[in-house]
Amino acid sequence: MLSHSVSVIIPVRNGELYLAEAIDSVLKQTHPAHEVIVVDNGPTDGSRRAAERFGRTVRVIDEPVPCIGRARNAGVQAASGDLIAFLDADDLWDPPKLARQIDVLEQQPEVDLVFTWMLDFISPELTEAQRAGLSGRGSYEGWTACTMLCRSLALHAVGPMPEIPLGEFIAWYGVAQSAGFRSSMISDVLVRRRMHLQNTTRHLEDRNGYLQAAKLVLDSKRARGRAQGA
Repeated sequence: MLSHSVSVIIPVRNGELYLAEAIDSVLKQTHPAHEVIVVDNGPTDGSRRAAERFGRTVRVIDEPVPCIGRARNAGVQAASGDLIAFLDADDLWDPPKLARQIDVLEQQPEVDLVFTWMLDFISPELTEAQRAGLSGRGSYEGWTACTMLCRSLALHAVGPMPEIPLGEFIAWYGVAQSAGFRSSMISDVLVRRRMHLQNTTRHLEDRNGYLQAAKLVLDSKRARGRAQGA
């Protein structure tokens, strides 16, 4: 019997259309989550109501400043599980995701973070014309927040995710790697990334976020190199 408690954090801002399906994919896990925390990140639609319809099964907390890194950090601060996972409000988990990842962590105690492959899919409600403008990558290694299961102690040791416009997880994971935390990749598709008309990376104009993310990783590596050379 698997004994780990998993806190699942779902930031949402204007994700009413897909949020319930994302939450449902968590509730259908073969290893039940200890808690599901939806972070209300300043939506102007009915996202909060969509989460509250699940009753006590889902806890909703507020982070009114729109920023995905800030929202993830708020969820981490509220979490009580010894393992932490993130899910974007428009994506889906396959039922065995958490169980498969927990099995890796139990068998490999030296591993701190477990990722899975993921698959892009076009949201079924889109018209043919809307679908024509979208293209996914098929299945691929998912080095992203929504595939990761992380030991809580490791996550806190790395520190909070940067509050930058884009690429906050890229930056955080780069810092985790440079600090020596170990990762594993499950080579099966266990997460499905929804392609739709409002994907953040399609519409966010401030691409400087990626540059900021890269700089944070480089700064972390340089600082670690200086510390090792001291």
